[in-house]
Amino acid sequence: MTTKKDIFFMTTKASKYLQTRTGWLLLLPVFFLASCKSPASTDEVTRPLAVRTIQVRTGPIKETLNYVGTVHSRNEIKVLARVAGKVAALPVKEGETARRGAAVAYIAAPEMDARVTRLHADVSRAQEESAFLCQQAKTDLNLLASNAISKLKSDASRQKCESSRAALKAANAGLSELKVLAGNTVERAPFNGKVLQWLAEPGENAMPGRPILIFGDQPLEVRVKVHEKDVGAGIEKGTRVILSPDQPDPIQAKVNFVAPMALGPGRMLEVRIPVTKKDAARWHHGMSIDVSFVLREKPEAVMVPVHALAKKKIGFGVYSVRDDIARWKTVRPSIREKGWIAVEADLKIGERVVLGNLEVVQDGSAVYPVDSERLEP
Repeated sequence: MTTKKDIFFMTTKASKYLQTRTGWLLLLPVFFLASCKSPASTDEVTRPLAVRTIQVRTGPIKETLNYVGTVHSRNEIKVLARVAGKVAALPVKEGETARRGAAVAYIAAPEMDARVTRLHADVSRAQEESAFLCQQAKTDLNLLASNAISKLKSDASRQKCESSRAALKAANAGLSELKVLAGNTVERAPFNGKVLQWLAEPGENAMPGRPILIFGDQPLEVRVKVHEKDVGAGIEKGTRVILSPDQPDPIQAKVNFVAPMALGPGRMLEVRIPVTKKDAARWHHGMSIDVSFVLREKPEAVMVPVHALAKKKIGFGVYSVRDDIARWKTVRPSIREKGWIAVEADLKIGERVVLGNLEVVQDGSAVYPVDSERLEP
């Protein structure tokens, strides 16, 4: 006879059996899927690396240093007042030309005129006095010959005559000196040229050393303040220069002068570049001009982008792509210009090199080359 205790025991056992059975049934799909998953394919492991490439270029290249210069006359001076007075007139206007010796400024000096008048009077008085004393000495000499006066008196008359002549000579010298100074009231053009700027206006007081105007000749030059390190990099007399390099027809010139001394807190040296009248036909004094100093150049060079150049312990190099394989090629870089650099390497015209992301590329890597020129807008 089955009791309630036996029925409870049987029910519990059946329940545990069903739970175990259900657990295995749930795990079967997992084991089945795991057993059906295939190993990683070889294509996924050796998938080529997509890289941008660019074609090697050949042509001229140059290394330049860019500055901004200012247009000046080759001979450019400040005309200074040499006497104290007042600017009476400036006969040559700004921008007008004047030949050498032409008056460009008049200084009114009333005190100087008064001194000249006074010295003229002193010279006239000295002349009359000297003439009287010398005539007296001559008369006394005749009286001495007739024993009418003593020799001492005759000698005294002669001495007075000689002193008066010395005084007259001194007065004439003073007058000549003052006339020279009075001539400084007229400032003349030191050479053929042009009045560039008035630094004073008629009616202004002027002391000796006061700038009156700036005067320059016709030939022009470009003056550039260059840092001492850039001068040391190779800027010297004869260095080729390109003026206004961004213009359709830039001007070719050469350095003519490098200052022997650096000035100012920036330690800048002045560099001068003469230009022909034809090249500077539309230039004006004080204009700014873009200047490119050509330090190094090659008429024909093999070039790659700067971003295609990699550096390793063995040196510089590029990754050349051929048959979808990247190959390391050692190069020697030299001149750089506008993102390109000249290299000495075994690179042929039309050969392509990897551009960018060089840290993930290895020698012999399979790559998928993408033409970077086609990616550009």
